[in-house]
Amino acid sequence: MKNIWWAVISLFVVTGIAVIWVIQSEETPEWREMQQLQEEIRASMQADAEQTNVNESSESSAETEAEKERRDEFRMEKIAEYRDKIESLPEKLQKAARDQMREMFVSRMQQRIDLVLSLPPDERDEELDKQIDEWDRRIAAWDKRREKQNEELRSGGGGSGEGNQGGDKKKSGRRRGWTNASKEQRDTWRRELLSRTTPEQRAKWHEYRRLMDERRKERGLSTRSFN
Repeated sequence: MKNIWWAVISLFVVTGIAVIWVIQSEETPEWREMQQLQEEIRASMQADAEQTNVNESSESSAETEAEKERRDEFRMEKIAEYRDKIESLPEKLQKAARDQMREMFVSRMQQRIDLVLSLPPDERDEELDKQIDEWDRRIAAWDKRREKQNEELRSGGGGSGEGNQGGDKKKSGRRRGWTNASKEQRDTWRRELLSRTTPEQRAKWHEYRRLMDERRKERGLSTRSFN
């Protein structure tokens, strides 16, 4: 466990040094706006973890499904905005912005994996069930959002005026690229993400996926590909 966390910490240090160097040489107002967006996304992710603890300790203050959906929608909006705004940055800062977001999600995912693997078998299924339900809720929300965006594109929505059409078309194209990505494309992105982790992290990831798939089958749910 210590070796895993030292590897993660070292990765953050290296990434942080590179980002600081880039910021000092090319910081822009757009970059500062990106950092603010990133903080909002990080705060939303932290709120998820804190609310999970509240739900476990006090049923009276547990979130409703509508509240969970609103928080998920807020985060999706911020992530989509972040992805759109990356294109407005200088090339070096684009890479730094993508690296920062990637490391944030890797760190969050590693926490979830470590939690599952640290639990004794008789307590593990409860945590797996929580994570399965969360994954499925978010994937359903992404699918709903994608359908809404596709409908807007089919109906010609998303802006008017000739001066706006080029920017709106470019923005819509980026959104389509992410929300309408095929299973093969998303699997490729995940493999690229995994390629930046250590062998020990990847071993833990595959064990986590094995446990997740087994639990889904026990519940009569179809498995999801994340490898």
